[in-house]
Amino acid sequence: TLPSTWLHGQANDSAVMDLLSALRTEDDEAVCKLVADQLRHGVGVQSIWDAYFLAAAELLVRQPGIVALHAVTSTNALRFAFDTVVDDRTRRLILLQNAAFLALFRREPAMKNKEFRLDKLAAVPLADAAAAEKSPAAAVDELCHAISQDRLQAAGKLLGYLEQHPDPRPFLDAARVLVFRKGTDSHDYKFSSAIMEDYLQISPQWRARYLAASVFNLRGAEGPDNPLVERIKSALA
Repeated sequence: TLPSTWLHGQANDSAVMDLLSALRTEDDEAVCKLVADQLRHGVGVQSIWDAYFLAAAELLVRQPGIVALHAVTSTNALRFAFDTVVDDRTRRLILLQNAAFLALFRREPAMKNKEFRLDKLAAVPLADAAAAEKSPAAAVDELCHAISQDRLQAAGKLLGYLEQHPDPRPFLDAARVLVFRKGTDSHDYKFSSAIMEDYLQISPQWRARYLAASVFNLRGAEGPDNPLVERIKSALA
């Protein structure tokens, strides 16, 4: 029932919020129906994907663990598939499948921060704002340590940092190094890769919030180095 022009809708931030809200509570069939209805009413596909990315990232905070991690990596994979295939019917199916998956990834008993709303996350100033203003490296160092200490506060600090310094590369570079040093299995690699790829897939007004939520599954500076790093240090010593 989608019109032939379904790929040519307009960006709509209200539609992003409506879909994000539905993905918090509605079942898979209901969210698929909402997506189809939004597309019929001219909502742009990018706004649909924005809601998917935000919903997946929000789950990292609301129910930390392996299931929420896979909500992020599945959305990353399905977005790649959507951009790669050329068959129109397959693209429609992928778009609806992602909506259904996100609803099914939601596990109410696992909710630890059920009231958390990513769109309501407040920016938190860095402890040493003056040093951070002079040196992005100092700010990033504080952020990486904050991940080990209090992830919710780290999310707020990262949001505040990105509002003042829109270029995420210093933080992403540091986060990547911490994955190499502290990561212990394939999930560390595929999660961080998904976050770094999808940051640029999201509309600019939502990117900082998406990245802020990622700290709930990134490695912090105060975690132990993995055994391979310890072996390398021992060999070089």
